[in-house]
Amino acid sequence: RNYLLTPHRRDGLIEWMKSMLMHSFVLDALDTTGADTFSHFELLIDEHRKMTDQYLDDISQNNKSTFVPSRLKQLVPQVGTFYTRLPLRKAFEAYNQKY
Repeated sequence: RNYLLTPHRRDGLIEWMKSMLMHSFVLDALDTTGADTFSHFELLIDEHRKMTDQYLDDISQNNKSTFVPSRLKQLVPQVGTFYTRLPLRKAFEAYNQKY
């Protein structure tokens, strides 16, 4: 059974990233726009991590805090918590250079 064919089994973040990269494949411009797109992903993930950490700190200190969703959370409501930084641009450039 191919689980990728069932929409409820797909990861929302990966699907969103694929849709954001689609224009680069269609225009055959992945070499020039791909790295910038991955930099934008990094920016959104770092912002999401910062806002999530701040919210969790406020909760642990019993401070009243209203949850303000990050831009990434607004774009991909299913996104969870990131515990480490993701160097996506660096990974893309290394992969692109190799292949």
